[in-house]
Amino acid sequence: MQSFITLFGHFLGFIAVGLFFYSYQRTQKSKIVIIQTVATALSVIQYLLIGAFSGFALNLVCIIRNVIFYHRDKNQRSGWLSPILLSLCIGVASIFSWEGVHSLLITLGLVINTICMGVLDAKAFRKTILITSSLILIYNVFASSYSGILSESISLISVIIGIIRYRSTQQAPQPAKAVPAPKTTLAA
Repeated sequence: MQSFITLFGHFLGFIAVGLFFYSYQRTQKSKIVIIQTVATALSVIQYLLIGAFSGFALNLVCIIRNVIFYHRDKNQRSGWLSPILLSLCIGVASIFSWEGVHSLLITLGLVINTICMGVLDAKAFRKTILITSSLILIYNVFASSYSGILSESISLISVIIGIIRYRSTQQAPQPAKAVPAPKTTLAA
């Protein structure tokens, strides 16, 4: 039987699930980042309470990453420096929170996510989540994070819905209007 602490951790994880799903339905990158930061904070607590220390440590770095990217994007700055430095921080945190080979899955997923979040627009970033969520989903299976499994499964479905939804809302090119031929009169 699971302890109350573990069950409470899973409960917080399920709240995070709803927030992650909601975030992928947003069109503005800044709103995605804000909502995901709150969801990630709940995930950090959840991973700690269920004893998944790689998930705990790496998602803690992701909260810092989200705050940095939010302010960077708000000030209309970009570049590769912050995504690379934050990816290195994720790598270092992975070393200190090593649980086994499955820790590489969440590390790789979050490094890819960090780089893509740092350099891509919302539309392109949404597509990369298909890869990163798949890696994190597998980590959650190993960590027995039921809410994490559900979260990443829903994230994958939500991202697919978002991709389809925003693809269909883009304006299709309008066909060129036919220019009527000039009227000519034939003289008899």
